[in-house]
Amino acid sequence: GMVITASRLLAMDMYAIQPDPCDNRLIRFNNCLQLLACICHILALCNDAFRDLACIIDCIADCVFLSTAGCMMGQLHRELDVRK
Repeated sequence: GMVITASRLLAMDMYAIQPDPCDNRLIRFNNCLQLLACICHILALCNDAFRDLACIIDCIADCVFLSTAGCMMGQLHRELDVRK
């Protein structure tokens, strides 16, 4: 995840590309889901009732992360092809 983000930020910096507001919203949403999953796992340590919820949120957060990462890589690939 960090390599994809760093590559995206480097390309945006090199070519003076402004981020799309929708991209930023997707990234923030992804970060919120990851944080929620972490909180649920911490709560599951204290109360077993949160264990299933933590697993469900983990699955959703992973799907959102992989979708977001795929979009980032697609954008980066397209931008580098245009710049050749």
